[in-house]
Amino acid sequence: MISAILMAGYNNKREVKKYSRTVAEHYGEKFIEAGYKPLREFKTVKNGRQESKPLIQYTLERLFENEFIDEIVIVGHQMLLEQRLGNLIKQFKKPCCIVNQNSKIPDDVIRRFNIIPRKVKYNSIAGNFIKGYAVSNACEEKKHALFVASDSPLTTNEFVNRFLKAVQQYQGESAIIVPAVLIDDRKDKLGRPSLRLRNDSQFQLTDKKDRYSRQGFRLSSLISANPHRFDVNTVNTAYSLRKSMIPNVQLKLFRITHGLGYPNVYSKYFLRKDLSVNEMANIVSEFFKGRLELIPMTGEEATYDYDGTDREYRMITKMLKSDQKDTV
Repeated sequence: MISAILMAGYNNKREVKKYSRTVAEHYGEKFIEAGYKPLREFKTVKNGRQESKPLIQYTLERLFENEFIDEIVIVGHQMLLEQRLGNLIKQFKKPCCIVNQNSKIPDDVIRRFNIIPRKVKYNSIAGNFIKGYAVSNACEEKKHALFVASDSPLTTNEFVNRFLKAVQQYQGESAIIVPAVLIDDRKDKLGRPSLRLRNDSQFQLTDKKDRYSRQGFRLSSLISANPHRFDVNTVNTAYSLRKSMIPNVQLKLFRITHGLGYPNVYSKYFLRKDLSVNEMANIVSEFFKGRLELIPMTGEEATYDYDGTDREYRMITKMLKSDQKDTV
């Protein structure tokens, strides 16, 4: 059985303002999120009636319903989560606990995972990542856990289960396993660009390619990871590079890859246009100091995370209503 770590952290006001400027400058979007994003209410339709529930609840309910997940650990604002979701959690028999984002990383966890405190602040993404894992059964058994973002309400259990099936094939040798979700067009339905790669993996999904034999991919809301097998001190840097289409992020990314012994990543991606899925996995594996596997998959809806913009809020709300109507 599998431990699920539901990541529901939040940034301080300074970080929110910084991110809102990035969104406005590079994406031309209006940033509307000012509170605790996981509890932002989204409307949907159930049994023909409109209802509203927090963003995180869509994902949490699916984790409770999933037969392969036997425990859930939520990492975030403990007080607000308990106030809003406490009664819901009590309705389910599956074990579920909430870890406070602002709690310190225990000393024994720091020692066990060789954490460098200046690289892994207790309330950073890496800090929350390891605090959530440390209290799970997966940590005790030194195995993979499923890490799930709380801001992707359209991710289905059908997608989760397909990914978990692929994880079984690679968890013996890989530290991190990541779905690379196929995007048919150059941008997804939220207008976000895909990463163009040649698919040289064993997972061939479609014959549709561009003139350089590439296909488009975006990351989903899931990863399977075993922190015993890679350097946790690299997580925050990796997370800061997720917006890889922003020019200053690209510069930082190519400096890092050059230092890892891959000096031609820029030319392979932008000039020769022949960077492949397996080459990307090899490069990232060097960075994490542990084997990473990219698994090409279908299921574009699993990439629709809410970053906090007005356009995303409106479009995801529309998709949620449509999704629920289809399942009635």
